[in-house]
Amino acid sequence: MSVISFTPTLLPISNKLKSLLSQTLCVYLTQVLKLKQKSEERYTFNFRDTSYNAEKGGFRPIEIAIHQQSPSKWSIEYITEFAYFGNYYPELERSMDFDISNNCWFTSHNGWLSFKNHQQDAKDLYQLWENNFLAYVDMEAYDQIEVNS
Repeated sequence: MSVISFTPTLLPISNKLKSLLSQTLCVYLTQVLKLKQKSEERYTFNFRDTSYNAEKGGFRPIEIAIHQQSPSKWSIEYITEFAYFGNYYPELERSMDFDISNNCWFTSHNGWLSFKNHQQDAKDLYQLWENNFLAYVDMEAYDQIEVNS
């Protein structure tokens, strides 16, 4: 497997992000197949800045899940960004979520909204988020990138 193909979504997911996911998955699957393990239908990508914490900040953790629809097509199920919330006992919680499989999105200040009723807002926020995320990847801000099945 060298390149995977993704199903279309209501969000303008760039070829650069699709390529990043494809390349990361291919590297992971190469390792899995060397260990004689079988591939799965679902994978979760975790991008972490291990120095990120509530006191000093840093680059927020990102989780992206994909699901195999057919032998040649994959779908992006969700993209979630986490952040610390709370003063005295901060906890890592979802701050932004693009739940593509359910056609809705979440921000910590607005709650859940549907793509159908807020499509342009969702697209605008998504593009801003994705541009920043890909810039952070290019800067090598995430020192831990994992794929899990």
